[in-house]
Amino acid sequence: MHSSLFARIAIHEDAEALWGILEPMVRQGGTYVFSLDKTKESMMDYWLGADKVTFVVEKEGVVVGTFYLKANQEGLGDHICNAGFVVACDAEGQGLGRWMGEYAQVAAKSRGFRAMQFNFVIQSNQKAVHLWKSLGFSVIGEIPEAYRHPNLGLVPALIFYKKL
Repeated sequence: MHSSLFARIAIHEDAEALWGILEPMVRQGGTYVFSLDKTKESMMDYWLGADKVTFVVEKEGVVVGTFYLKANQEGLGDHICNAGFVVACDAEGQGLGRWMGEYAQVAAKSRGFRAMQFNFVIQSNQKAVHLWKSLGFSVIGEIPEAYRHPNLGLVPALIFYKKL
């Protein structure tokens, strides 16, 4: 998969393709805090927000993933990057998350970020927990009962950090 992947900055014309990836994630729950009934319009406002640089990842011209980078805090904390990642359902298990994670770190560093922090990785999302640990991120905190999982009830969220 890796040799045929291409990342580019998203544009508003990508909204349909992005929604095709984001809607299943939103409706299923278990990975992000978004309300299960979040609308396309509000999701696009968030994902393509002016506070972010959003990327789409294409394979053979088809959008198979997306991620964004943004400052985790403003002002004197804006040297630490925050990010969000989603892989298309039919592209899961092919190494795309790892590819995006590696690409995002290089992109963040090239934009002047000195570290990357994820504020809210749901502990029961074992794919994400394993991925970030395997890419050298450390768990620097745990928020008990932080997420109302649609199937598991209250579960912790983890805070990950890595110096770039």
